[in-house]
Amino acid sequence: MLEYSLFLGCYIPAMQPFAESSMRAISSKLGINLLDINGASCCPVPEIARLVDEDLWLTVAARNLSLAEAVGRDIIVMCNGCWESLHEAREKLIESSDLREKINGNLKGFGLKFNGTIKVKHYTEVLFEDVGLNAIRSNVNVDLSWLKIALHPGCKLYKMSDERGAKYLREIVKALNVEIVDYGLERVCCGYPLMLYSVDKAMRERTKWKLDAIKNSGANAIVVACPACYDQFEKAQLTFKDEGLEYGIPVLHLSELLALSFGIKPESFGLNTHAISTENIIGRLVG
Repeated sequence: MLEYSLFLGCYIPAMQPFAESSMRAISSKLGINLLDINGASCCPVPEIARLVDEDLWLTVAARNLSLAEAVGRDIIVMCNGCWESLHEAREKLIESSDLREKINGNLKGFGLKFNGTIKVKHYTEVLFEDVGLNAIRSNVNVDLSWLKIALHPGCKLYKMSDERGAKYLREIVKALNVEIVDYGLERVCCGYPLMLYSVDKAMRERTKWKLDAIKNSGANAIVVACPACYDQFEKAQLTFKDEGLEYGIPVLHLSELLALSFGIKPESFGLNTHAISTENIIGRLVG
């Protein structure tokens, strides 16, 4: 049995419970035991906290890492931004004893200490490296070959060494026997970081560009590995719908696509609660 401490971040518990629910469902089938990190907070998001106050960023990240160290298992993360924040904070603190001492001084008030004894792993890493494609394939019992998927790895998975996170995402989805549709803009950011500067520019100069290409590709779903990317694609589609431009392309977390492939009922993990309707997918499964 594989065991990890589960770091959910902010978006999933607050707005996307179906991501957590589907992750717990597939984990039980893949021999993964997920241990909750009591008291975990925002990672915090590096695009804001690190730029405003690096010591604050490191202190909050180190607090989360210390809580996971108390659990005693490597962290599994379902968010690209959380992975970047926790992974890079850990690297900085391990590399510099002076910085580690300074941040641990801040953690004393919480009764915590960062030791660097656990690793931070994005769930694509866990699925590919620790679980393995053979174990994933052995759990596939629903034919989804009719499903045309547009993959959106997101910026941070390309930041991993050898861009392995993006490669792992593609290989995991290929193992589910769905059709991956290439649309030419896979490497382009969804627009989320730009949202922190301008909502209008982010949606019209990033997200819409991708949505237009995905629609033209004939894909009938977008698969992401990050709740911020998920939120960006849904919000943009809802915004453009209000203006009379409707895409209607459902967005799925990787964990949800795995759950569907494994034969887990979509309503049991909340696929029917998405803001962009997934009824065309659900109807095909039960039809």
